[in-house]
Amino acid sequence: MSNQPNITYRNALLKRLSRADLDLLEPHLKRVDLPLRTPLETAKSPIEYVYFLESGIASVVAKIPKGRDTEVGLIGLEGMTGALVVLGGDHAAHDTYMQIVGEGFQVPASALSAAMSESATLKALLLLYVQTLFIQTSYTALVNARSKLDERLARWLLMCQDRVRVDRFAITHEFISVMLGVRRPGVTVAIQELEGKGLIRATRGEILIRDRHGLLQIADGTYSEPEHEYERLLGKI
Repeated sequence: MSNQPNITYRNALLKRLSRADLDLLEPHLKRVDLPLRTPLETAKSPIEYVYFLESGIASVVAKIPKGRDTEVGLIGLEGMTGALVVLGGDHAAHDTYMQIVGEGFQVPASALSAAMSESATLKALLLLYVQTLFIQTSYTALVNARSKLDERLARWLLMCQDRVRVDRFAITHEFISVMLGVRRPGVTVAIQELEGKGLIRATRGEILIRDRHGLLQIADGTYSEPEHEYERLLGKI
């Protein structure tokens, strides 16, 4: 990608970079479409590319035998994949794939590592983002262990809405069950409860957020702390 000072980014990390740091990355950035279930990282495999999302949502999913998959991280236009590359690693710990279709910028992991070696400010910013991602995953572990399903679902829907920036997005009950690590019938019941309270409307393969404030109340403190930490560490833009 040629150096284009006037390019406008939606990705919050790219928007925060100085012109000097963008000059290091832009020759290697490639805009790509990211259809549903596009694999971005594969567990125990080399990380070839890092993705800065411009739209859509990627899920970091941990797996144990017998198909017991659970989402442990959520990435949208606020962030990037390749946290372990930022930390100096080269292999993925978990699968990461698109759960909501989108697009983004792809950069070779080797090129990102070289740019971070050249720029202390670029590395510092990306390390701060990795810190926010670890905070998010730690709260996800806490919420999954201690909160009721309707609270967990409300939190997850709020996090999705933050990243897609619209009230309506495509997602199936089956996919939500994987993301929350619960059986599909339980997800169906929780969705019906939120729908009955007028907070969402669920149709086949789609969720509409009708009352964000109501979802915040149902989430009952499980949402917002990682979001506040993101803003504290990275600042507003």
